[in-house]
Amino acid sequence: MKILLVILILSIPNIVLAQQCDCKVNFDYTVNHVRTDYAGFNDKVKKSNIKAFEKFTALLRSKALTTNSVDSCYVLLRTWTNYFKDNHLRVQLDWRYRKAYPEVAKKLNQQFAKPVATSSADKPDPETNFKVLDNQMMLLRLPSFEWSEKKSIDSLFKLYEKELKHSANWIIDLRENTGGTDYAFSSLMPYVYTNPIKIKPDEYLSSEENIRILTENLKGDDMSKAGKDFLGNLIALMKNHPNQFVNPSGKDEFEIKMDSVHQYPARIAILIDRYTASSAESFLLSAVQSKKVKVYGEHSAGTLDYSNTQFFDIPAKEFNLVIPIARSMRLPEHPIDNIGVKPDVKIDAGEKDKIGYVRKVMEKDNK
Repeated sequence: MKILLVILILSIPNIVLAQQCDCKVNFDYTVNHVRTDYAGFNDKVKKSNIKAFEKFTALLRSKALTTNSVDSCYVLLRTWTNYFKDNHLRVQLDWRYRKAYPEVAKKLNQQFAKPVATSSADKPDPETNFKVLDNQMMLLRLPSFEWSEKKSIDSLFKLYEKELKHSANWIIDLRENTGGTDYAFSSLMPYVYTNPIKIKPDEYLSSEENIRILTENLKGDDMSKAGKDFLGNLIALMKNHPNQFVNPSGKDEFEIKMDSVHQYPARIAILIDRYTASSAESFLLSAVQSKKVKVYGEHSAGTLDYSNTQFFDIPAKEFNLVIPIARSMRLPEHPIDNIGVKPDVKIDAGEKDKIGYVRKVMEKDNK
């Protein structure tokens, strides 16, 4: 890790200059807000590593003093936020910058990309869809749990309700699903459910800036009444307990109970990979409690412990600063970050037909 950081730092001056920016101002803004508003800061920076962290921060800040291009500053800021090993905490290039300089943005992001292990012949479908594989098995492809996908997922379940309720075996393909919102997978849960699902709630860091941002969010027109009620109660709780963690649920753990259990599907295979992250992992933690479910593939990404990401107004318009302001009450006993959800059946990343592999295992188990 140390060698990689040195390489990135040394490479900063060689990046093609596209736009000018005051990197010191943006670096200080990022550092200050991560210190005060990031829900994971005190978990990641402790007595045992604070000297190394401060030395690392000082090194990059000295570099920021002489860095004046957007591209070079981006690499520097990403290098600093990567210290925390939390994919939810990040500086990213604004969509307008990516649109104006697509090739530059691609090269910059390649410096931080995970190695691709998926065979080109086994590339997951980028669209949400449903396929009947045979009279006993169906495939549900869910590439995203973004809010924009919830309508597509709900419509799919309504359109194919008859087939879904009469198919004994499901394969749910979550490869490359990097998450979104837990609301997106609400249609799946009645089919997955077999017994009460235990969930650890999140607690929120009540910093001044976090309260301000959530208060701004409350003004949005696209939020449901239930969402506004929750957010309003959370803000009031945060104001009453400044600079602390607050738990809006008031419980250390709660259970989801449903009135009935669907006969079908009888077995559910969930296919994941190293890119399955965030809300997709939240779904996994609930789904694996079902007696119907078995997980196939690789370990998931491990990006779930710190969530509820918010956008902060970093000075340079070419950047977005994204900070998670909540942490799971699974911690510290049951972390997911940089560990992921372990599959029940491991599938080599080089396998050319992972869906076919899962089908064979399920058919064998059914005999």
